Amino acid sequence: MNWAGWPENKPEEYAPRMIDLQFDLVGTTIPTENAQLLSVALQELVPWLGEEPGIGIQHLKGAETNSGDATLNINRRTKLFLRVPRARVDAMQRLVGQTLDLAGHVLQIGDFKTREFSPFANIYAHFVDTGSAGEEQFVQDVMRELDGRFQLRCGFICGKQQTLQSTSGPLYGYSLMLHDVPPHKSLQLQDEGLGRNRLLGCGIFIPHKSIAPVIPAIL
Repeated sequence: MNWAGWPENKPEEYAPRMIDLQFDLVGTTIPTENAQLLSVALQELVPWLGEEPGIGIQHLKGAETNSGDATLNINRRTKLFLRVPRARVDAMQRLVGQTLDLAGHVLQIGDFKTREFSPFANIYAHFVDTGSAGEEQFVQDVMRELDGRFQLRCGFICGKQQTLQSTSGPLYGYSLMLHDVPPHKSLQLQDEGLGRNRLLGCGIFIPHKSIAPVIPAIL
């Protein structure tokens, strides 16, 4: 999706309020649907995660098992990613050494590293939830938020509809690739996210060097 004839974006500076934390994890398996379980478990350990605006928790990824059940295998390359305020980084040290129990799947949280945002022109979110299930309305929601909240008109591509289970019921969303984004807007979008439910991993953008590898996967 593209707009035509928008004003040229002038270079500006943007200082992100948030930063990414990458935690080591020790465990063997996780539930396939782990976004809600992970969010609840982390908020039990660090209650203010649910009170601080903008905090993001990316759901865990793994490899399918041969058992055919709703379980994924993980290894030492599996990481826990949190997007938190810079002012709270030291406070996140309390997670190190803690245990997560995701419906019987036990994970030990290890040390973490910080990771700064990169002002790439292409940024990608695995799942964006605007509250609209239909693709046409979703596209309108995205255009409205980009134009109104971020004062940005850029190209974007949305993928197939996805479903995410939450305590309030199923959430419907789409993957979203934004391209030709000016550097300061790229940082702002990574900093603030798009749509709803950041604690369930929704609307969290990460940089991509090129849109080419992503397009076949999301269409």
